[in-house]
Amino acid sequence: MKFYNRRDEIEALRKALTLSRSGLVLVTITGRRRVGKTRLVREFLSSVDAKYLNFFFSVKSERLLLDDFSREIELKLGYSPRFKDFQDFLRYVERIDVDAVFFDEFQNVLRINPSIAFDLQAFIDRNRELPLLVIVSGSYLGMMKKLFAQRKAPLYGRSTLFMELNPLRPKCVFQMLSDLGVNDPEEKVLFYGIFGGVPKYYELIELFGPKSSLELLKDAVRYSSFITSEGEGLLLDEFGKAYRTYYSILKAISLGKNRMVEIANAVGMKPGSISKYLEALENYYGLVSREGPVFGGRRSKYVVRDYFLNFWFSMIEPWKSAIDSSDYGPFFRALEADFSNYFGRVFERVVADILRDLNGKLLTFNLIGPQWGRNYEIDLVAVNTREREATFIEAKWKKNVDGPREIGRLMAKAHNVPWDGERKYLLVAKSFKRDCPDCLSVDELVSLLEKLKYPSPHIQTEI
Repeated sequence: MKFYNRRDEIEALRKALTLSRSGLVLVTITGRRRVGKTRLVREFLSSVDAKYLNFFFSVKSERLLLDDFSREIELKLGYSPRFKDFQDFLRYVERIDVDAVFFDEFQNVLRINPSIAFDLQAFIDRNRELPLLVIVSGSYLGMMKKLFAQRKAPLYGRSTLFMELNPLRPKCVFQMLSDLGVNDPEEKVLFYGIFGGVPKYYELIELFGPKSSLELLKDAVRYSSFITSEGEGLLLDEFGKAYRTYYSILKAISLGKNRMVEIANAVGMKPGSISKYLEALENYYGLVSREGPVFGGRRSKYVVRDYFLNFWFSMIEPWKSAIDSSDYGPFFRALEADFSNYFGRVFERVVADILRDLNGKLLTFNLIGPQWGRNYEIDLVAVNTREREATFIEAKWKKNVDGPREIGRLMAKAHNVPWDGERKYLLVAKSFKRDCPDCLSVDELVSLLEKLKYPSPHIQTEI
């Protein structure tokens, strides 16, 4: 599939390569699995015509791993010795003429041989003046923090650049979908709400052809096992021995148990015991967000940040046993019956992401999020604190909405909000049955976004 965007990341890597000519530079890249870390690095290194070696840390014995490394060196340079251990390998890297080395899925050293991380630390410390760009990537944020970010970590403080690769933004995903033959605005919103900005999932459209999101999901579950097992695959290595507890918490949140007491009850734990797991999911693993009312309040809610993980727990996991037995009927029936309600809950997050891309165009704000109080709940409020403006927003995944009536309801709810600045209102829905100046259809919202020219990947070919 075509390589999309990553302009800022490529520019950062270009500068790192330039800097490495004066001494060793270590770039650490992390991000969720399938977000495009390996593709980013390879696209960059190929574009600058750098001589580089790519070493993938698959989970196997150190002996077999070093054999893989020898084959990579022989393939690229014509000759390679056999290495007795990782230290021996790194001593050889010091002597060869390459511009960069790329260690992919480096977090796996914790399962292969944790001392490898200390060997790399020693290599970096003794080669400060070696003209070499070292790029290390890893898919599991918690495991990479154990190696790089904690004060007692073996590679703490060694990274010149620590880059967390985030999913692509809606405006880039919508362009990707257009290139793949998906042109219907509602389908673009649906695909984004299911897969988020993870490029790998959109390869399913290349595989099965452009079709509706629900039909693609049916084909993917029937013929592509990685979708069915993806949720477990994303979490199993990350959580280790605590996998069951974290899995249960994420499932409860995905099914609508958003407050701490509700989550604790759903997983059979006391609120005091579950708080440390929620804190870790939020601050350490980055899988959960704790949302509070935009204008302040003590009652917070937890949401699963990752769109696909949220979908997997909500719509696939309950039927996984049947799917694994090739009995697809229960999942297909649930998808047809329940998906619309599921997406109605997700739609406000999709709208918030689109509005962030349109910030300064449709609305101008420095803060956006939900707002609720004792007797009311508002999907989103976009606040421009400098201009003292707040736009109250409702997002409805429905057709033929009575816009003026819903705006009136929104205004009534907004009166509960303690805000003394200017108030504006916006209603987003699939379509409306009568004219409404403060209403915006999904087609119009997507059209506004697609009119923005999204920058193509900036790849410097000469340095």
